[in-house]
Amino acid sequence: MDRRRAFVAFAIALPALAPRAAAADPIARPSPSPSPQSSDPCDGPDRLLAAANRPTIGFSACAAKKGTALFELGYQNQVNGTPANGSVVSQVPQTFIRYGAATRFELDIVGPNYVATRGYPDSPVVTHGVTDSGLGFKYELPPSSRWTLAFDGIYTGPNGSPFLTAGSAALTGNVDASFSLSPSVSLGATIAFSSTGAYENAIRSRYGVTTPSLVLTSEIPNFYQFYAEYVYVSKIGPNEGGRAFTDFGVQKLLGTRTEIDLEYGHAFTADRALQFDYIGSGLVLQLW
Repeated sequence: MDRRRAFVAFAIALPALAPRAAAADPIARPSPSPSPQSSDPCDGPDRLLAAANRPTIGFSACAAKKGTALFELGYQNQVNGTPANGSVVSQVPQTFIRYGAATRFELDIVGPNYVATRGYPDSPVVTHGVTDSGLGFKYELPPSSRWTLAFDGIYTGPNGSPFLTAGSAALTGNVDASFSLSPSVSLGATIAFSSTGAYENAIRSRYGVTTPSLVLTSEIPNFYQFYAEYVYVSKIGPNEGGRAFTDFGVQKLLGTRTEIDLEYGHAFTADRALQFDYIGSGLVLQLW
């Protein structure tokens, strides 16, 4: 479903890909570390680190500030399978646009996201297209000095390319939470509940997916934030089981309105055909 990354539904529907497309997927991104200078974990001079959804898979519990717009963009390159039979999948721009429509309430635009896939070791054919796009929202509950809670809703329609679309509307609901362990360290979690679809043998099947994620962040105030995240996807296809993976990365503030990031992800599975590793980078721009 990058971070992230609208993008969980796409990753869930395509088990060879990492969950960053629509959830891939709209999954979710937990709240990074709060600002030590403010009693509100979503406020302060480094609030962009707390508000950014990417590059984690889970969503931030901080809504976009009223009257501001956040543009989250990224690139991801993923290697799947074994050296004898695998694929390379590239994604760009992992678009997620968020607008603060009211106090602690945002409206979102998810996608489009361009995906190119090439098989290896000897396949010269590149398959490419776009994932399903849609709309979403986030509501952040009134904050406390240590807790932040929020709810997300995301809808994507069957408007992507034939080999990437879920084939019908996909709905995702997220519960986001963040707890400040100290002025510079926080623990975040997202639980995403998705109803999506996929094609198997030319037959479209609908199925449900639960995707919990847990992330630990540590911030060097006003400079860097480091994170380590664990994610579990309950189903990677209509007739397939779950898969767990980790996501590690670093975020860097450039002033108060620009953030850049780097990430690395790795899947844990006994089935080598379902293994993957990915690297990614991106940025978050705040307007107004």
